[in-house]
Amino acid sequence: MNEHAQSPTTPFDHPVVTMRTPADMVDVLPFLLGFFPSDSVVALGLQGPRRRQGGTVRIDLPPPPDWPEAAAEVARYLVALSEHRDRRPDAVILYLCRDPEPGQDGRAVRDSLAPLADALAEAFRTAGIPVHESLCVSGGRWWSYACGNPVCCPAEGTPVERPGSTPAVAAAAAYAGISVRGSLKELEQELAPVAASSAEEQLRAFERVVPVLVAELSQDGGREAVRARTAELVDAAVQRFGGGAAELPPEEAARLILGLQDRLARDRAAEWLDPPDVEHAQRLWRFLARRCTGPFDDHAAAPLSLLAWTAWVTGDQVTARIALRRALETDEDYAFARLLYEAVNTGAQPQSLCATLRAERRSRQRRGSGRRPGRAPGERRRVRTGRGSGCAAPPGGGVYRQ
Repeated sequence: MNEHAQSPTTPFDHPVVTMRTPADMVDVLPFLLGFFPSDSVVALGLQGPRRRQGGTVRIDLPPPPDWPEAAAEVARYLVALSEHRDRRPDAVILYLCRDPEPGQDGRAVRDSLAPLADALAEAFRTAGIPVHESLCVSGGRWWSYACGNPVCCPAEGTPVERPGSTPAVAAAAAYAGISVRGSLKELEQELAPVAASSAEEQLRAFERVVPVLVAELSQDGGREAVRARTAELVDAAVQRFGGGAAELPPEEAARLILGLQDRLARDRAAEWLDPPDVEHAQRLWRFLARRCTGPFDDHAAAPLSLLAWTAWVTGDQVTARIALRRALETDEDYAFARLLYEAVNTGAQPQSLCATLRAERRSRQRRGSGRRPGRAPGERRRVRTGRGSGCAAPPGGGVYRQ
């Protein structure tokens, strides 16, 4: 289950949006998430007698056989998120969003998702949380599963207005600087692997770089030398992107991607977290993530996690969550992504980690060296060269993932 969780973070001095009707609830949805939630289930917790916004959980629409289990998981997850931050929800608003298939209209989507709406309502009732409203959004219209009044909720559905059409929502979004950046599908596509023509060229570059890297790792002190070289390449690439570059040669990209599989090299790269360089680093991480194709697709977890890290520290939680979602789809065991996912979704703040990385950078600059001695606990002694490549590092060398 791909989950998007968000704790309430609205400052008390921000304007309050009063959602009196289902239309208001539909209007505010993309502002809650920062994007249009394509093919999603969203559960918005409500707190207290005035029904203020609580935590928010979004998952991909599950396949029908999994609906009861998925519904129970959404209820459990929203309760856990809310209790972690404050207390359990007093009510919930449910959204079921799906684009119609070709030749299908929104009413058919509404009817097909009705059993899932029932399963969600039952899961929240079992948890002792009433459903305040349950909505289907499809094909530019919305329907209510909870209201049968044709005056306010007609059978043909109600058109979804342009985001921010409700004056209160528009005013609050403008005040808080919140914008809707497109659909979830569009945002995910920005991190998708490059097209086939570019991918083929990048794969040939990996094939040339892998044996060179293996040879370097096999030498005495090879591991430390490769880390230092990766740090130099990262620093140079960030500076080049800061100067207006939009890409790197395929072999340099391959070398950076492979080098960042080393945990210490990746942590060193995470030190690019302050303006204006953090913006250049973000563009570099996007570029590298999209060059992880074919047997090297799982290598994208490192640059995607670095993108999520820089997004988190700059307050861009939408990009952070989408990059982490993709990283964990790529490698569900990637520890850095899992830790960031937990931190972002529980409302943690990055300041202490930022201070640690800045201190490490200052210390290294005083030492006048980019090298970091020693081997990390659990370091693996093989080079990550892509699934099925058959290239293994000789004893004593290797790039590992953690």
